[in-house]
Amino acid sequence: MILMLPVAGCANATRPGPEALCDGSRSARADHARALAEEAGDGAVLSGQRLIALIDAGCAG
Repeated sequence: MILMLPVAGCANATRPGPEALCDGSRSARADHARALAEEAGDGAVLSGQRLIALIDAGCAG
């Protein structure tokens, strides 16, 4: 016996607009800008990786 789960909720899901990506990455972008202004070393690299990961996750799809 196969259990059938309702998936209607998934079919009606809408993808958030670009404003959601901007709002969701605002803090990471500010942290990255601050790290770049203070130093161009490991901190900038790490904050850049975080920023790119957030944007990639928001644009996947």
